[in-house]
Amino acid sequence: MHQFNIALDLYSALLCLVLGTYVLISGDRRDRANLCFVGICACNAVMALGDLAAWALSAPLDPAGHAIMLAGTFAFYAAPAPLFICFTGYIVAFLSKRAPVRRGYFHLSVVLFSLYMVGCVVSLFNGMFFSVDPATGYARGPLFWLAQVVPVILHLRNAAIVVRYRARLERKELLGFASYIALPIVAEAIQVAFFGIALMNTAVAFAILLVFLSIQSERKALLAQREQELAEARSDIMLSQIQPHFLYNTLAAIRELCASDPGEAARAVGDFSMFLRENMASLTSREPIAFERELRHTMTYLNLEQRRFGTRLHVEFDVAHRDFELPPLTVQALAENAVRHGVSAREEGGRVRVSSYDDGENSVVEVSDDGVGFAENASTSGDGRVHVGIQNVRVRLAEGCRGTLEVESAPGAGTSATIRIPHAQDDRKGARP
Repeated sequence: MHQFNIALDLYSALLCLVLGTYVLISGDRRDRANLCFVGICACNAVMALGDLAAWALSAPLDPAGHAIMLAGTFAFYAAPAPLFICFTGYIVAFLSKRAPVRRGYFHLSVVLFSLYMVGCVVSLFNGMFFSVDPATGYARGPLFWLAQVVPVILHLRNAAIVVRYRARLERKELLGFASYIALPIVAEAIQVAFFGIALMNTAVAFAILLVFLSIQSERKALLAQREQELAEARSDIMLSQIQPHFLYNTLAAIRELCASDPGEAARAVGDFSMFLRENMASLTSREPIAFERELRHTMTYLNLEQRRFGTRLHVEFDVAHRDFELPPLTVQALAENAVRHGVSAREEGGRVRVSSYDDGENSVVEVSDDGVGFAENASTSGDGRVHVGIQNVRVRLAEGCRGTLEVESAPGAGTSATIRIPHAQDDRKGARP
């Protein structure tokens, strides 16, 4: 049985090291989900190698053997807590790419992890979880059951996250996460009941393989697909920004100004050319730009629309935070939605407000209007056309700076669009466009 357990542990460790190394080398190292997956693999490899050391040695132990078994046993006990925390991070990072995930999942995990690690360290001296005696070898301590409770709590917490957000997962993804939750619990139950069977490491390794095959291995293809979608989204945004009706209306407004106010007409031509130049530059932009630049472009657009709508359009700016970056044509696209589908649809017009601030964790931009609004489950505006740029902006934010876009609206009450960009993304390296 010892040789069988050694073979299982060795296989589990090698499998996890291969999968973790592959993801680390071939994946995006800035991607939190990739890093958490590598952490899962590393923790299980450490746990398997620690268990292997215990099975490979037998009592009585010489000083070197005693030190090796003690270190291996400690590694086997200590590794599950960070493993399950890495899995929590993996789930949250994976889900966050599709929609916002409630914060606070790590608070309880960190507290339990800290207490558990203290217990593992203390066990080296008093044997509360485990003991390794040179004469008798490994033995479970009087509080061995407590050492199993904390990892189980962390594991069940991960299961609760998957259950809560299961609607955001495809069937294949849900099965992958479910296997990672179910297999270790079954293995743990068997291992606690029947000492001498080393199933935990193998069950976790097999579950990691299923997660890799069902989820992680498809991420490259998904990223390639997203890249193509982003290219198409850029073109779609460009087309939406320079649709004929906007060109015609702006040129018509300039023509009228040429007769009534040549000076204002000249300024309008300057704004219009600046607007078109910035849009064309954004077509080939793949990196986030300074918010200041996007703000100027938004102001240019709103200036042009104010000349057309006159007193029907009121614009307000409340910019309290500027030092961050975001993808181009994001704020401007939201401002256009506010004008086209909100304010202009009201006979008396309305107000568009653009604000920015720092909430302590994110750089936040809000674009709101007091226009006609829409039902939040509707995919089109009141005139039957899909809201310009909303989905494109959401995709560009997620892919470009891991930002999010939330839209709140109600018929007759106006619309508010809120962009949140984590501060971690404000420190991106590279020159600004």
